[in-house]
Amino acid sequence: MSESTVDATAYWVVRPGEGELRDEAIAIPDGDDVLVARAEVSGVSPGTERLVGLGRVPAEAHERMRGRYMSGSFALPVKYGYDWVGVVERGPRAGERIFAMHPHQTRAVIAAADAVAVPDDVPPARATLIPNLETALNAVWDAALAGDERCVVVGGGIVGVAVAYALAAIGVSSSVPLIERDASRRAALGALPWVAPADAGADPGAFDVAFHATGTGGGLQCAIDAVGFEGRVVDLSWYGDRPVTLALGGTFHAERKRIIGSQVGAVAPSHRATHTPADRVAHVIGWLDDARLDTLTAPVIPFAELPARMREVYAGASLGFSPVVDYRS
Repeated sequence: MSESTVDATAYWVVRPGEGELRDEAIAIPDGDDVLVARAEVSGVSPGTERLVGLGRVPAEAHERMRGRYMSGSFALPVKYGYDWVGVVERGPRAGERIFAMHPHQTRAVIAAADAVAVPDDVPPARATLIPNLETALNAVWDAALAGDERCVVVGGGIVGVAVAYALAAIGVSSSVPLIERDASRRAALGALPWVAPADAGADPGAFDVAFHATGTGGGLQCAIDAVGFEGRVVDLSWYGDRPVTLALGGTFHAERKRIIGSQVGAVAPSHRATHTPADRVAHVIGWLDDARLDTLTAPVIPFAELPARMREVYAGASLGFSPVVDYRS
């Protein structure tokens, strides 16, 4: 590593379903607001990274989805990821642990404004949950809940589990009903105290608000059917280039149901006048003192094994709620 560059190894998707580790030298811009940091862990977002790794990002979404520290393009090859925790080696915040929206990489050059301080008592792996918790909080805000509205979550991946956690954290329910069709994942949900596994076919129309996070048309249909008169479905799923087919000829119009798209790129309208994205991040960092969240950060994947394990993700395997890549072994 020279004074003007930093040597790093990064994970790249090189073709659909296949990735590799690449060495590179990253230029360090002039200025005191630049940090050079060493990775400790990064988080894998299975649903999103599966679509990226299979080259299934629609062309019209390429620019919107492009992260500041991404390289290549979604047409592949691409260096992608948005969940990175490391320790500052050089810069005005040397020694500080930070979170940043950055791809999987051993070292990174990050603008100080993009680096979020991680509290000393929060384990690095738990800090990788920041993006999912922020997405969940924004979805709860998008729902604009009123009074004692009955809520259900459809989809027991990391986003659905995070939404259930957010609902419990704000006092909607100590244990939130969550519908998950996969038997192995449903069994894992039983270990989460803020989740009450629910039957997909039980009592249609029983809820006022459904949060959908399966990434499938069938899951979205389940969420629509789960809500009753003037019920709201908050859809957090990203479908990539896959079409979604719904049956809307039954209760959807007659019961005045609504589908609300939720995306973390903008603060929900209900809170936009009073909260910035930084406020939203600060809110979820306050949740990270909960050791129960450590249940979600498994398995741990040594960085050297990431290409092989990502092939499993691309093939549709479930590695856990929120796998963590470890750069320290």
